[in-house]
Amino acid sequence: MISCTWAHALSRYDCREVNDLHGGTALEVATPFSLIDGSPIVLYILQESQQLRISDNGDTLMHLSGLGLDIEHGARLNKLRDVVSFFGLTLSKAGDFCRLVQQDQAPFAFAQAVSGLLAVSQWANSQLNEKAPAHDLSAEAEPFIIARNPTAFFQRQPHVSGASGSMHEFDFRHGNDLIDVIPPKASSSGAALRKAGDVQNGPAGMDLHPLVIVDDRKDADRAQHEIGILGAFTRAMPITRLMQPLH
Repeated sequence: MISCTWAHALSRYDCREVNDLHGGTALEVATPFSLIDGSPIVLYILQESQQLRISDNGDTLMHLSGLGLDIEHGARLNKLRDVVSFFGLTLSKAGDFCRLVQQDQAPFAFAQAVSGLLAVSQWANSQLNEKAPAHDLSAEAEPFIIARNPTAFFQRQPHVSGASGSMHEFDFRHGNDLIDVIPPKASSSGAALRKAGDVQNGPAGMDLHPLVIVDDRKDADRAQHEIGILGAFTRAMPITRLMQPLH
């Protein structure tokens, strides 16, 4: 049986019970992301027999239509189907982006659904020639980090003391990992490396272990270069590995 307590453990986002597009009771989970008109990106989870349906309840298409996009145009619908299929989502006849999963697959499927709706938002920006909103890389990675182990301790913006006596803020603590999510830039890698080195040699280094996740989706070569430098001194990995299903 799913509940808002279960959904909060799954995502760490706010949750409430609502009626859904398909006539049942769903858990409404609000994400920290929004469409270009400021409308929040929300996902709904409901039980269907032995599976869970993860859906946007038709909200996304409704908002995009309200912005003046002709969503009923066949080519645009096909493009949207292509955009979300990479994230395991389909576009139903009822007009919602959705997928069916087993409950033990829900953490990763939820993370993929968030990324799929972000991709739809980015597509809408390009169709309307709007400037893309500022990209919150750590927030995008968050559901995938939680999906690695939804029961592990999780904290946003933890502060940890280093060997120098300085306090360092990381993006997340997940279990014993202190995680930063960074773009593939030398300046970002340098800052992450100095922080990791100070913490690893400090009082927290016995129990907490830095991990740097580098966004390699647009410039894989540059990202691998930065990961190579980071990996000589601390743990580092590409975000595409984080976003792959756990086996």
